[in-house]
Amino acid sequence: MFCREALAEVSAHRQEIASRGARIVLVHMFSEEEAGHLFGKYGLDDVSRVSDPQCHLYKSFGLERGSLGAIMGPKVWLRGAKACAAGHGMARPRGDVRQMPGAFLVHQGEIVKSYRAKHSADHPDFVQLAALPG
Repeated sequence: MFCREALAEVSAHRQEIASRGARIVLVHMFSEEEAGHLFGKYGLDDVSRVSDPQCHLYKSFGLERGSLGAIMGPKVWLRGAKACAAGHGMARPRGDVRQMPGAFLVHQGEIVKSYRAKHSADHPDFVQLAALPG
């Protein structure tokens, strides 16, 4: 549900993210067919995406696997209730559910901003992350 919540947020702020000069690239653990279907629901089917079911990119960006508390702790349950109320209900898990998410701003081959989630319900302000520092 948190992935769908993040997709909805990226979709809602897509133009503002682009206006900051950032290009969205989504890294996921789905097959291309599944990704096309899911991202299409959020109007993101034309966004660049990379299928990474083995989580090689996740690891190379320093994203860790979460503990039991990071995927099922009290903060996650509370945010889960909010996400469900917003229409991002439960679904059959796919991929590594312990893989923590993150978001990065890469400029000229360097990571200039990063956000590494502390728990599975944690995600950044995508618009703020999209702005180059300075």
